[in-house]
Amino acid sequence: MLTIVIAGARRPLAALLAAILTLPLAAQDEPKMLAAGAAAPDFVSVTRDGKEVRLADYAGKVVVLDFWATWCGPCIASFPRVQAEAKAHAADGVVVLAVCTSDSRAKFDAWVDANAAKYPDIVFTCDPNDRTSKSFDQRASQSLYHVQGLPTKFVIGKDGKVALAIVGDQENDGRLAAGLARAGVGIDAAAIARGEQQAAAEAKQRDDEAKRLAANPPPSFAPMFGSIARGQEAPDFALVRDDGRMLQLSTLRGKTVVVGLGWDDTAPLALVEEIEATYARYGVQGVVGVVMTERAEFDAWKQRNSAGAKVLIGWDAAGKMPPLADGEFDNEARQAWGKTAMIRRYFTGNMLPAMPVLFAVGADGKLLGSFSARRWQEAMGNLLLKAGVALAPEHMPKVVAGPDQFEPPKPRAPEPAVAMLQPGVMAPDFAMTTREGKSIKLSDFRGKVVVLDFWATWCGPCVAAMPHAQEIADHYKSQDVVVLASCTSDERAKFEAWVDCRMQEFPDVVFAFDPLEKSLERASRKLYGVSGIPQQFVIDKAGKVVAEVGGYQKGEVLLDAALAQAGVRVDAAVLEQAKKDQAAREAARTKTAPAMPMRPLAPGGGTVPATPSQPAGGERRQ
Repeated sequence: MLTIVIAGARRPLAALLAAILTLPLAAQDEPKMLAAGAAAPDFVSVTRDGKEVRLADYAGKVVVLDFWATWCGPCIASFPRVQAEAKAHAADGVVVLAVCTSDSRAKFDAWVDANAAKYPDIVFTCDPNDRTSKSFDQRASQSLYHVQGLPTKFVIGKDGKVALAIVGDQENDGRLAAGLARAGVGIDAAAIARGEQQAAAEAKQRDDEAKRLAANPPPSFAPMFGSIARGQEAPDFALVRDDGRMLQLSTLRGKTVVVGLGWDDTAPLALVEEIEATYARYGVQGVVGVVMTERAEFDAWKQRNSAGAKVLIGWDAAGKMPPLADGEFDNEARQAWGKTAMIRRYFTGNMLPAMPVLFAVGADGKLLGSFSARRWQEAMGNLLLKAGVALAPEHMPKVVAGPDQFEPPKPRAPEPAVAMLQPGVMAPDFAMTTREGKSIKLSDFRGKVVVLDFWATWCGPCVAAMPHAQEIADHYKSQDVVVLASCTSDERAKFEAWVDCRMQEFPDVVFAFDPLEKSLERASRKLYGVSGIPQQFVIDKAGKVVAEVGGYQKGEVLLDAALAQAGVRVDAAVLEQAKKDQAAREAARTKTAPAMPMRPLAPGGGTVPATPSQPAGGERRQ
C-alpha cells in the first residue's frame, strides 16, 4: 500500500498517527520477524561520540532492544515511558539499548544532542548501515531481526533469547512490563496481566493480517501514481542537474524511464542504478530526483553519493515544502510551493507519498505504474511485459499479473449529502452491540448526560481523541456523565480487535458497535446525519441533543463546554478556555488548511482519499 502522509493538517501529523509506522508492501516471501524464543543476533551500533557498542556487551543482563528513527513520531512518543521502565528496573540489571535505524547519522547526532539528556537511562546508538551508506540493506533491524515497522522492541532475557517482541506503541502500553516479567524481572501482577492481554491482542491482529495477506497477496505494483492512472500521459517535469542543465522527462521519450524520488537522505540512487543495469537491454533509463530538499542539501548528498553514478540525477528547484510555524502552515507559501514542485504534478490536494517512491513511464510517455523498492523485480517484470517488451526468462515475473491488476481503482465518490442533526431535538434511539455481544440502546442511558461519540478504528483523529474522551468520562462521572463510543462505518472484527487491545486505556468509556457497519442505514448517517468523524453529540438527561462537537485538536476543551449546556458543572476557567478554542477554530476556517482533523466518509465506509489508494509505494519506513 502506498504510504500517504497528510500535508495539510493544522498540527503535526505525528499527533494523529497510529501506534506504528509500518513498511509499505512488505514482500510475502520475506523472513518473519524474530519471535519469542529465538536467540537475539549480535551486531554493532555506534554511540554519538563514535564508540562501538555490541549487543553482546550486555550479556547476562535483560536488554530492551528498541529500534527507532528520528522521523518516527510513535518512537519518540514512547521514550518517556521507556525511560520510566529503564529507571525503575536499572537495579534489576535491565538495560535499554535504543538503536536508530533507517535514518541518517547526521539526523541521529542532531536528535541525540537535543534530546538524549531527557532520557538518562537509555543508551542511544545508531546503526552504521545508515540510510546514506551503501550498506543500508545490511542494517540489523532488517537483515537480522526482520523488523517491518517502527518502533519495534525486543525484550531479551539474560539467556540471550527474545522474551517478547513488541510492535508499535500506544498510551498506557503494558507490553514492555509483560516482556520484562517474562525475562524474570519483578513486575506488579496487575501490570503483567494488562500487558499480556495487550500482547495477545496485538499478536492476534498481526496473525490475522498475515493470513489475510497470504490468502490475498497484494500485487507488486500499482496502476497509479498519485492522481495519474496507467495509460495516461505522465506529466512532464524538469529537474536541475549539478551542471545547471535541465533534466526534462519529455526529452527521454522513446525510452522506458524509471524514476526514483526521495529527499536528500532517502533518494534511491543505488536501487535505480540496479534497475537500470538489470533492464539496460530493454532500453530502460534510470532517473533519480531529489525533491523537497534545499540546494545545499542536494549538493552535499551528491558529493557523498553520486561519484561514478550511471543514472541521471536532478534536483527539484522548488526546494522544501514550507514548514510549520507556531503549529500552523503558511498556506500562501505552501500554495506557491505547490505551483512549482515536481511532486505536485502527480499528487494533488493534501496528499504526498512516503519517500522514496518509484514509478515507471513507457517509451510513449504514458504511465506504466508505481512500485515498491522491496518487490521491484516482480513489479518491473510485469510492467515491462504489459508494455509489450519481450523479456528474457531471467527477467520474467514469478507471477504474471492478470488484466484486472492493471485497471486503476475507481475513485470512491462521497456519500449523498445528509443534513446533520442539530441541537434542540430529541436524540434518535438506536441499537448497538458491546464487545461481549450484548445489545444496548441509547435509551438505556436515559437519566444520564450522554456524550455520543461516533468513531472508527481506521480513523486516526478518532483514536487520537480517545484519551480526552476518557478524561471527560472520568472527570464528570460523578455528575452522571457517560461517554458512549459508538463505532461506525467499520467492521465488527476490527472493532473487537481494537477494543481487546486498547480498552484498558479507557476504562470509563462505554464501547459499542453499530451492527449496520458500513451500510447507508447506519445510525450515524441515517439518524444523525454524520458525514465526518470523530463527531460527538451531547445529550441531556431528558434525551435531548443540546450540543455537537466535530473533530478534535489536542488540548481543546470544547466538549467540556458542551457538557455545561446539559447542566453539568464545569470550571469557569475551562469555559473561558473553550471560548478561545472556538475562536481558534473560527480563525482556522478562513484558511486553506483544515480547521480540525476529521475523516470524511465514503460509500462502504472509510475515508475519501485525495487520490485513489495504491498498492505500491516507497520504503521510507524502516
